[in-house]
Formats: sequence, structure tokens, C-alpha cells
Amino acid sequence: MFSCFTNKEFLRRFLKISMPVMISAFISFLVSFLDNVMVGTVSNEAVSGVYAANEVTYLVNLAGFGILEGAGIFIEQFTGANDKEHTKQCFCYKCIVALLFLLIVMPVVYFFGQYLIYLFCYRDSNYLKILEEGKNYLYIVALSYIPFMIGYVYSTSLREIGKTKHAMISSMVAVVANVFFNFIFIIVLKQGAIGAAIATIIARVLEMFYLIFISSINKFSFCDKAFKNFKIEKELFKKITSKGWLLFINEIGFSVGTVMQSLAFSQRDGVLSSISIVTTISNIFMILINGLSVGIGVMVGSSLGSSDFEKAKSDNKNINLLGFYTSVFIGLILISLSYVLPKLFTEVTDEQKLLATKLIIIYGSLLWANCLSLTSYYTLRVGGKTLLTFLLDTGTMLVFYVPLSWILAMATRLDMIYIYLIIRSLDVLKASLGIYLMKRGSWVNNLTLINQNA
Repeated sequence: MFSCFTNKEFLRRFLKISMPVMISAFISFLVSFLDNVMVGTVSNEAVSGVYAANEVTYLVNLAGFGILEGAGIFIEQFTGANDKEHTKQCFCYKCIVALLFLLIVMPVVYFFGQYLIYLFCYRDSNYLKILEEGKNYLYIVALSYIPFMIGYVYSTSLREIGKTKHAMISSMVAVVANVFFNFIFIIVLKQGAIGAAIATIIARVLEMFYLIFISSINKFSFCDKAFKNFKIEKELFKKITSKGWLLFINEIGFSVGTVMQSLAFSQRDGVLSSISIVTTISNIFMILINGLSVGIGVMVGSSLGSSDFEKAKSDNKNINLLGFYTSVFIGLILISLSYVLPKLFTEVTDEQKLLATKLIIIYGSLLWANCLSLTSYYTLRVGGKTLLTFLLDTGTMLVFYVPLSWILAMATRLDMIYIYLIIRSLDVLKASLGIYLMKRGSWVNNLTLINQNA
């Protein structure tokens, strides 16, 4: 039960791989948190507008992650098999799909992004001002998607081969730039939400250049001479695509479901800023999740790639236990700070701050269930069980979370606190399903055998 703490060799390997990723995630959280706090000094409408616009960015980010995810699980396993040639081909695959993704998503955001912002705020009494703030922010920050996606190809590949330190440093570059330029554009030049968007673009560009430079100068296995000898074997292309398309659809479906769930909450007047605060603060949980996901991907994925299945199962069990205990601890911290943190958003009304406090308490209390559902997802993913990951993630979101959110928000008079409690309680059922699927063991597969079906 406590082997995740007593197994020193496991802990040493896990922390070596995951600690840089968790530091990187903490830095990303800090950037997001400071962004929202600085915007929170502008106006309540700015907070709501930026939150609504960031839901569009959230969709883009998750979709971008999903389109690279299929190649990522192969990089993890090819690294374990010490197959550098196929690792480079997976990187080439990422480059192609990232370019296609940008060519499609950029026009879509510019043409349709404003309508999603409108759906979030049209029931608010001051929706015109919120819509204006959100549109102004989105149309500028959307330019950051280009350097983000290019940098993401490199940063995810670095993590998948276990070179997590460089991804951490790139995040440090981004946070220093973001905080500095946020201060300049928001506080000094009084540019408000537009200033936050400009700062984000600059930070993403600097992060991208650092990742390309450090990967090239170190000649890492995934990119060394990859463009000079650019190729992808037909069988590998087919295998990545067969695994990856469902992962991509999953990320799209889950992100759309998350936004639809947030839209349901926003049907209640005077809650948008509260939801924004809770979303911002709850991102601290992603520090842990990023560490756990890369631990599963690198440690478990490498063992699967080298056909050391017993080690894969042992490491996976310890990572899941570690995630459970740590999420309980983080949840208690969030609960203890639930009254203090919303006060940092100075221009948000007292009523919305109080609501945010109560929602943070609910979120922290059920954080352990959310963690177990996510670690089970990553376990199924690393073994190539893409259909199961789809059913566990998007399936539960679209069948249970989204419909229930809308029914409770539109067809009942329940207070927002009780609606949020009911929805978050679904994580317990999702975690139970995930644990059951993990225990079946069907995820224990070696995907590096190109000409065989995994």
C-alpha cells in the first residue's frame, strides 16, 4: 500500500524524470495565475472576458496535444527499445500533423471564436463589455498558437525520451518573459487584456526558439538529422495513425465536453468570474498530473517497449499510489487556502469571491478521484488501448458530465454549489471504472513491433 514511498529505487527514477516536468508545470501554473491576477486588477469584465477567450485556447491546446499523442506513445516505447531511427520518424510525423493542424485551426478560431465567447457571457447583465474584452484578447493571443504548436512538438518529444530538464528550462524562459511583459503591458502601459495577450505571444516565441536551439545543439535522438533524412515508413505511418486518430478525437471530444460543461455553469448569472478563479487555482493540480503522466509515459512506456512487463506493471502501480496520496495532500492545501486565494482577484465582487471559496473546497475534497481517473487514462494510453481511453475519457464526459450539467443548470433551481458538487462527484465513478480497466491488464503491450498488431 505504501510501496511508492518505501521503494527508493522507484522514487529516485520517478523524481529524476518527473521533477523537472512538475517544476515546469508549476511555472506554467504561475504564469496563468499571475496573468489572471493582473487582469483581475483591470475589471470584473476583463476577468470574465479573458476566461471565456481562454476556453477557446483550451480547446486548441488539448486538440494540439491530441494530434501529437499517437506519435508520442511510440516515441516512448521506441526509446525503451533503443530504436533511434523509428524515434526520428515519429518526430517527423509530429511535424507534419502539427503543420496541418495550424492550417486548419487558425482560420476557425478567427472566424468562429467570438461566437463561443458570446455563448459564455450572453446571460450576464454586462455581457457586451465582457464580449468586447474577450474578443480583443482572443484575436491577438491566437497568434501565439503558432509558436506554441512548434514548441510543443519539441517539448513533448523531449519528455518522451526522458530529457525533461530542458522542457523545464524552456518553461522558465517563458515565465520570466511573460511576467516581465505582463507587468509592462498591463500595469505600466495600461493595456489590460490586450497587454496580457501580447505578453503571451512574446513568451511563446522565446520558448519555441529555446526548444529548437537546445534540441539541435544537443543532437537528441528524435531530431538529429531528422529533417535531412525526412521519412516515415508506410507501416509505421499506418500504425501511428491507427492509434493516434482516436486519441485526437478523444482530446477534441473531451475538450468540447469540458467547454460545454463550463457553458452550462455560465447559464447562471453572476458565476463566470467565480468559475474563472476556480479554474485558475485548480490548475495547480496539473503540476502533479504532468509529473505522473510523464512518469507513466517514460518509465512504463520504456519497460513495455523492452518487453519488461513485470517492471511496467510494478512501476505503474507505484505511480498510481503516489498520485493518490499526493492528490489528497494537495486537496487539503487548496481547502486550507480556499478563503484567501480568491481575495487576490481585487476587482471581482465579494459574492463571486465567496462562491469561488466554496467551489474550491468541493474541488479539493474530490481531487483524489480526479487524479485516479487521469492516471488510469494515461496507463491505458501508454499501452495503446485507444478505444478504452476514448470510452473512459470522452465517453463519460459526453454521456454523464455534460448532460447532467445542463439538466441541473437549466431544469432545476439548485444553488451553483450543489450543482458543482454533484458534477465533481462523478469523478468517483470514473476513477472506479479506470481502476477496473487497469486491473484487467490489457494495456500491457509492446508497440514497437511494427509489423505486428498490438
